[in-house]
Amino acid sequence: MASAPAAAGNLLHDGLTMRRWPSIALLVAVAGCGLPRQEAPQPSVPTPVVERGLPESALSHPKTLAWVQRYCAKLAHHRATELGLAPTRPLVPRVRAILVAQGLPPELSAVPAVESHYRPTARGHHGELGLWQLRPGTARRFGLQVSKARDERIQIDPSTRAAARYLSFLHARYDDWPLALAAYNAGPTRVDRALARRPGASFWDLAERRALPAISRDYVPKVLAVVRLNSVPGACDTAVTRAVPKKSDTPDVPDPT
Repeated sequence: MASAPAAAGNLLHDGLTMRRWPSIALLVAVAGCGLPRQEAPQPSVPTPVVERGLPESALSHPKTLAWVQRYCAKLAHHRATELGLAPTRPLVPRVRAILVAQGLPPELSAVPAVESHYRPTARGHHGELGLWQLRPGTARRFGLQVSKARDERIQIDPSTRAAARYLSFLHARYDDWPLALAAYNAGPTRVDRALARRPGASFWDLAERRALPAISRDYVPKVLAVVRLNSVPGACDTAVTRAVPKKSDTPDVPDPT
């Protein structure tokens, strides 16, 4: 595979408010993408600020690397902006700054690449809108104004703060970024249902067993692949030397629906 041009520009500060007597900001949040999602529930307890980054094990997982290879093959012939892997205007620094201010890994600025191709006015098939593809009910639940007169989902800063709160809530719920990203895409109810059948399973286990929707099984490694492309020098050169995921010796058996 030909070496690809540098993929999407570096992805990713508003400040966390500090009082004289320190208090941890309560993070509650919002989102959406392609799949007809179930509305996210309103968190009933405070959620902690997330400070850990995305795990290297997820960024180097064979399914992540397979998506890196696919993107690299396209990047050999197309610009990152043409593929939606980078925005056409410099909005990523703003997104990264807001994520960092909310205590989240700045690499999560890769999520809009998969959600909306970095288009602030992108519309989904099930009511999603904006950079982060938030659905109306979820957006309102996590603090955005959504009405005929004003829809904050198309505003970069407010929608990013809402998405950051939602992502933080999901990470607090699952204590795992791949599962949190799967829930961002499919909705936490679907992930909870899959985990109820297979307690303690990782996202990769659930994906292997087809316990999650197909779009979600691809969504997570696609986001991780964009993160890798933007954070690992020579990611395309490295990807072609890594093993492509092998077929399991045992057949995939979908979980009962």
